[in-house]
Amino acid sequence: MALSIETKQRTEDALERGRELYAAGRFFEAHEAWEAAWRVESGPMRRLLQGLIQVAAANHKMAVQRQPIGMVRLIGMAIERLAPFPDGFAGLQLDRFRSDLGRSGEEALTWLAGGPAPSGPSHLGRYVTERWAPSQDL
Repeated sequence: MALSIETKQRTEDALERGRELYAAGRFFEAHEAWEAAWRVESGPMRRLLQGLIQVAAANHKMAVQRQPIGMVRLIGMAIERLAPFPDGFAGLQLDRFRSDLGRSGEEALTWLAGGPAPSGPSHLGRYVTERWAPSQDL
């Protein structure tokens, strides 16, 4: 099913809005923005959005719900979901983001074992390189 130009624009807008909310520490709201686009997308963009949703949910578990086991589970799922994407997909510097996610995952495991809570979320906001190219395929 081909997506209309209007749908692609809405997805781009949702991706950017979610990124802004995420960068502001508003993880639940970022999740909601990305989920709205996820519902209508397909293929690689849908998988990317799902990974971002999982990251936002993981950080919500850390910052609001204080649930280390939920954070560990969701970070692991997000790392797996985002692994196939090349750096620059959807205008995101995903290599740096995934590296930060690995650090967050390690900190979450330490937290689960009784150590200190993670130092903070992986920083998606500062890694945007350009607006995404809808024709990218995986």
